[in-house]
Amino acid sequence: MTFDMFQEYIEEHILEGWKSDVELDVAMVTKNNGVRLRGLYIKSKEMNVSPAIYLDEYYSYYLKGESLEEIIRRIREEYEWKISRVADYHFKLEKFEYVKDRIIYRLVNYKKNEEILEDCPYLKLYDLALTFRWVAHSDDIGISTALVTNQEMEAWGISMNELLLAARENTPRLFPAQMVDMDEMIQRAGVCMPMDRSAIPMYIMTNRQEVNGASVLLYDDVLQTFALKKKTDFYILPSSIHEVILVPSDRIDNPSDLFTMVEDANRTVVALGDILSDSVYYYNREKNQIVPVTEEKRIV
Repeated sequence: MTFDMFQEYIEEHILEGWKSDVELDVAMVTKNNGVRLRGLYIKSKEMNVSPAIYLDEYYSYYLKGESLEEIIRRIREEYEWKISRVADYHFKLEKFEYVKDRIIYRLVNYKKNEEILEDCPYLKLYDLALTFRWVAHSDDIGISTALVTNQEMEAWGISMNELLLAARENTPRLFPAQMVDMDEMIQRAGVCMPMDRSAIPMYIMTNRQEVNGASVLLYDDVLQTFALKKKTDFYILPSSIHEVILVPSDRIDNPSDLFTMVEDANRTVVALGDILSDSVYYYNREKNQIVPVTEEKRIV
């Protein structure tokens, strides 16, 4: 069964014996880095929101041998789970005062998201873009956010500065920073590796939820406090939109190797939608400044 045939089957059978008086719609959704997915929307007259159910993932389950009956059951469960978490919204999106405390920012790749950036407020930072989102739901099970668009900015009647101020206050509060020693993370994963005292120490900087954690780079004082504690500047490897890796600068003789490391990871390990950048950055603790590194020479 092709993807189109799979989609048609789901549309024909998803409501049978389950729901009535709702409308179905399937639309192509552009996600981070230009990844395009087909979203199934089940629209009820009683609800002013309709969470997207992405059929691409379920098609992969079908290709792995999962039955269509089981897939339909799981789609229904996902819908019920998502709708239960948006049903208690007590704010109206058309008024900024109701959503102000939910505004956050997220770092993404500028070049890979030019299409999306045409329709939303953003700030360009080197080869990255700082975009803004509002948090629909966040708990131990999952996080739901939506992009702030130019249309919403116009409806709210606010400036970029007001949006940025709200995001600067909310993002660290809702998604607190955490630093994790790479060796400690490997041990958590249950991987047994011999201790190499000569190995270069690496640190993972993310948030406690480990979702969109690269944004911690912009938190006030977090990077500087850590660098002053370790008494070193850092090279910053953008391992994904969810975290960055900090490498002590005094342990690196040839930063070109770091570029190779980042590029290889982006090509072989990191999912396309999670790639942040192929660049390497340098953090100077005295200047409290992040700058891109040129591959030809080391910053000192």
